[in-house]
Amino acid sequence: MKRSSLLCVAGATCVVVNLFLGGCSTTSKTTQRSVLIEPEAVGAVLSASESKTIVLDARALEDYGPAHARGAQRLDTREWSAASRKGDGLNDTAGWSLRISALGIDEYTPVIIYDEGGMTSAARAWFILRECGIKDVRVVNGGWTNLCPVLEPSLVQAGNPGDFAPTRFAASAPNRLVTKDQLKALSSAGTQPILDVRTEDEFTGNVKAEPGRAVGRVGHVPGTTNLPHKQMLDERGRLRSPEELRTLFAANGATEEKPAVLLCQSGGRAAFAALAAEHAGLNNTTVYYMSMGEWFADPSCPVE
Repeated sequence: MKRSSLLCVAGATCVVVNLFLGGCSTTSKTTQRSVLIEPEAVGAVLSASESKTIVLDARALEDYGPAHARGAQRLDTREWSAASRKGDGLNDTAGWSLRISALGIDEYTPVIIYDEGGMTSAARAWFILRECGIKDVRVVNGGWTNLCPVLEPSLVQAGNPGDFAPTRFAASAPNRLVTKDQLKALSSAGTQPILDVRTEDEFTGNVKAEPGRAVGRVGHVPGTTNLPHKQMLDERGRLRSPEELRTLFAANGATEEKPAVLLCQSGGRAAFAALAAEHAGLNNTTVYYMSMGEWFADPSCPVE
C-alpha cells in the first residue's frame, strides 16, 4: 500500500505534499469504558500490528479524501443522521444491523471516531453505535483539528484505505431514548432536569429566517434549562475535564441522583452532551433524540 507524505501546518490543516492514494481504556471509578481517546494516544493504536480497532472518519468526503488517519474508513454521517430520524429511526434494528455490519464492526469491535473538530458528528455516531449495542466506542477529543498535528506522517494517508470484511451483527433496541410523549409528561411533572443544549438564541427564540425559508415555531420546552453545548469545550476545542463537567451539569440541576434528559434541535448536540455527561461520570442521562425538530412540528407540544 502506498502512503501519502503529508505535512500538518497552521490551523491543524493537513496539506498533501506528495499525494499518493493509499490503499480500550477502562479507567474510572467503575468498570465502564472510556468514551474519549486523546489525540496523542491515537498513534499507538494505529501503529499496533495486532490492533482490531476500527477507525471511523466522520468528516465530509472532500476532507476525508486528501488526508485521514491511516486505515480510517469514512462514515457518511449525513446518511446516518437521516436514517436515525426517519421511519423507525434508531428502533430500526434491522437497518442498523446492516449499516454497522458493513463497516466490519460487531458487538466486541473497538471503535474510534473523529470528525473535523466540532465533535457533534462523531458524538452522534458514538451515540448510535452505543445504542445499537457496540460496547467500546471512543471519540477523539477535539477531532481532526487536534489529531492531525500529533500524528506521524506515516500514520496519515489519502484515498481509500481498502476493503473491510463485513461482520454478522444484530443491533439491539435502544434504551436511552426519551419519546415525545414521555418528554411531555416530564415537562409537566418538573421532577427531572431537562437540559436544552442549543444556543441561547435558539432557546429564547431569537432566530432569523434563512434565505427563502420562513421561521416556524421557536422557543423551548416548558421547564427546560439552557446549557449551550459549547460551554462543555475548553479553549483547545476539547471536552473539559470530568470535574469541570460535573460542576457545569450540577449548576444546571443535573447530578447522578438527578439524571438529565438532553435535547437539542436534531439530535447531534444532544448526543454530544450525552458523551460529555458520561465522560463526567453521569451515566444515567437520557436523550430526546428527535429533539426540537419533532417537537416544533407537533402543534400539541407546548413551547415557551
